[in-house]
Amino acid sequence: MKKLSIIYLLILFIMGVWIPHPHAASTLKIGVFDLQKIKRESKVIQEYLKTLGKEMEPKRKLLAEKQDSIKLIEEKLKRDDKSTPPDERKRLLERHARESKEFQRLKEDFEIELQKIDRELSQRVLREIIEITRNFAQKEKYTLVFEKAQAGIAYSEDSVDITQKIIEAYDAKK
Repeated sequence: MKKLSIIYLLILFIMGVWIPHPHAASTLKIGVFDLQKIKRESKVIQEYLKTLGKEMEPKRKLLAEKQDSIKLIEEKLKRDDKSTPPDERKRLLERHARESKEFQRLKEDFEIELQKIDRELSQRVLREIIEITRNFAQKEKYTLVFEKAQAGIAYSEDSVDITQKIIEAYDAKK
């Protein structure tokens, strides 16, 4: 008897999970959004990037100056190849090597810092977009919302694409 009741409950459970209810299809609301499009088109993110560019500009200038200095030394070494005294040539070569190493170190530091800032910015933006998407989906009563690339969606109708609405909500929040 106990075995029959377990089987009966199992059958009811399977029917409840796999057999769709007539009202379930009408209440299912699915949306998708494109994170890359949001990153490209959001005014807030564009402002973040402008701010980042302004913060990094002094370091870019320093790198450019260092590179110009190295080029000047190289040109002087090529131009005055035979007329430069050996001691002077040796000093120029040492200076070139020292400045080249310093340039490489500065360039690597700059790239590492830029990657770190970009990673932090991306994580912050992603958290904010997820929060906005969650709030938007709850307010608009979406059942499921997918990010196109992460969900592996090859195609979706434009009617389920909520990317522009997320952009607008994100920009309005800031």
